[in-house]
Amino acid sequence: MKRASRVTALLAMGLLVASSFAAAQQAPQVPASSTGGVVTLDLIGRSDVGSSKFDEYRVVPEGASVPILNVFRTTDKFDFNLQAFSIAQGDQRYTGWANFTGVGIAFDYNQIPHNMGNNGLVIFNETSPGLWSMSETERKAIHDIVDATPNAGRTYAFYQNLLAPTGVSANPLDISSLRQRGNVEVDLGQTLPFELKATYMRELKSGSRGASGGDILGAVTSTFDVPEPLNEIVQDFGLRGAYKFAMGDVHASLNRNVYNNRAETLVVPNPFQAIDEPFVATSTLTVGGPANVRMINTPDNEATTGRAGFQLKFKRQTRLSGDFSLASWTQNASFYPYTINSAVLTGTGQPANAVSSLQEPSLNGKINTTMLNFSFSSRPVRGLGIRARYRSYDLSNKTTRWVITGDMSGSPDRSWGAVSATPEAPYGHATANPYDTTTRRFDASASYDYKSLTFEGLVRTADLSRTFREATSGTDTGYALSALYRTSDWLNVRASVDWASRTAEGETVYGFQADEADRDMTRTRLDLNLTPLAGVDVTFSYARRDVDFPNRPDRIAVSGGVPVAGAQPIPGTPSGLLGASYDSFTGEVSYTPNERADLSAYYSYEKDASTNQWSTTTGVNLNNLLNFAGSDKTNTFGANAVIRVVPDKWTFSLLASHQKVDGLMDITAREAGAFYTPGRTTLIPLGAGGAADIVDYDDTELTTALLQLDYGVTRNWVVSVGYVYEDYSFGDAFTSGTALLPQSVLMFMKPNEGGYSMNIGFARLSYRF
Repeated sequence: MKRASRVTALLAMGLLVASSFAAAQQAPQVPASSTGGVVTLDLIGRSDVGSSKFDEYRVVPEGASVPILNVFRTTDKFDFNLQAFSIAQGDQRYTGWANFTGVGIAFDYNQIPHNMGNNGLVIFNETSPGLWSMSETERKAIHDIVDATPNAGRTYAFYQNLLAPTGVSANPLDISSLRQRGNVEVDLGQTLPFELKATYMRELKSGSRGASGGDILGAVTSTFDVPEPLNEIVQDFGLRGAYKFAMGDVHASLNRNVYNNRAETLVVPNPFQAIDEPFVATSTLTVGGPANVRMINTPDNEATTGRAGFQLKFKRQTRLSGDFSLASWTQNASFYPYTINSAVLTGTGQPANAVSSLQEPSLNGKINTTMLNFSFSSRPVRGLGIRARYRSYDLSNKTTRWVITGDMSGSPDRSWGAVSATPEAPYGHATANPYDTTTRRFDASASYDYKSLTFEGLVRTADLSRTFREATSGTDTGYALSALYRTSDWLNVRASVDWASRTAEGETVYGFQADEADRDMTRTRLDLNLTPLAGVDVTFSYARRDVDFPNRPDRIAVSGGVPVAGAQPIPGTPSGLLGASYDSFTGEVSYTPNERADLSAYYSYEKDASTNQWSTTTGVNLNNLLNFAGSDKTNTFGANAVIRVVPDKWTFSLLASHQKVDGLMDITAREAGAFYTPGRTTLIPLGAGGAADIVDYDDTELTTALLQLDYGVTRNWVVSVGYVYEDYSFGDAFTSGTALLPQSVLMFMKPNEGGYSMNIGFARLSYRF
């Protein structure tokens, strides 16, 4: 959902302001003295906020806290520096270094919370991480009512009334996770004739990955949200070295990466099925199915990567470098049974919920990658610069294959299905095919300086090959032109245009996927910097990217993967992503009238648009044709001011910004299709279906403001007071409303991740020693 990534961008400024209250939590500048530091104490009062969006990636504490601490000492034999931010808070960070005689240590620990939703409602109880349960008595009562009701009576109103008591007693809970990442680097080469460093990284993610779940297939096909368990560790052990000489250097490294998932499964009960029963479906009554469903999360895996390279330096700023990399990715975690449902038998009569029924105990997966890079640059004559690069990347899947004879992928946890090999899927499923890829890329550029003007041209080409993809080969070529005009005092202008074209060869019925299809792309950019007067700086920037996917075929009726006899392509019905465009404009003015004041203001406008189209056929004729034209228009403006009322004594700061995103999903349906609503001028009746525009598809507003006054009591002591305001709102078709059962039979958690308004007052005391 696009809103999630958009909101992250919108909140960036607000998060920065409210978490630092004066400036970003950057490392303090180390004074010239050999021993010293900085410590800051905050006292914060703020209003309460129910929405998780306010503190999605941060902690804004109430009361006293220590946001910044820096301690350092430097002598001839010892160099130590510790920087700490948000001490003992959920978003704390510690970084620094210690250099001794012959050995150096650098470290970094960063802790990032992710609050995805507050007070989500779940009708289940979590008995252990990833294992959910529900009262057997309640499930039996629901089960009996469903089994006694014919298919025709299982309407939205039926499920709404049936689950109403269950929804009232739903359990509230927060959806959140915590990322803890630490890095250590030990420099062993300070007294050696070459560089030698050992590195270690450990990252722990815990809590919840987010709202998850999926379909539960049984007598009732339903979908339920629950938090997906998150408890995984990534470790990376590295060793790298380099030898430098007059003409350049040679370097090499080796890394071993290990991923351990300690929350491998998610088990959710089926509210409509008390016990495992065989699934039986007729035109009038459907009964049976699993009492529980089990979803398998990412398995444990490992990767080993070795790299080696060189760089050579010659006269006329000539450089030649190369790097070579080999990697092996492996995964051999034990398989889980086909299903958790004890009522299902395999094609040979074995229990499908037993490990002994599996064809293989584990995947024994292996992928090898090879990467080769070469680059060359030189300035052979005055004003002329040339560059060339070559990159080769190969991914080869070495996993041992076997022909799948049957599984439950067609009807998970409900019934067994036989699987047959086909030319397109020789191992039974297309997902079992070895997706090898190879890319060869070359680009070259030349630039020439003529007085204040620089011209640059670039050409590039790439050959792509793939196995078991619809587009098995293709090319990606392009060229670019740019010009830079600069004067020493008042004007800098840069303009560029870039053209790219990708081709695809292979077999397809409806068109290749967007990542492999024919594509034409044009990018243009203009940057302008003006200094018309002393102390005045003006910048303008404009960028546009157009993406088109030509040669998408028209829809044709298909049966069994091949066109139906007598069917013809239907004009105007290509499917998939047809095109996209991205525009952005930014202007900024800064004014420094004297040493006491810095003033600036900015404005930016962005517009993103894309068009997707999908169609279906009945017999050989067109049925539905749906066109989705989505767009986002974003306006952002703000102002900053720093006024030194009394230099080194009184300083006043102001930061303010406002951003608004207007989203629209324009949906057009074929008049004769099932989704058409004549005119689309009136509200579509509930439950009647139809196509209508979504006018609040991605509407967001964020307003932030900061006022701060600093007083330098002495050279070492600074006292600050301030106020922060933040207001966030959005309208989104995917998350609007609070009903747990918005559609039959989809039950969502509906956590509080919506708008908020926040007022914060703070006082700060900083001491430099």
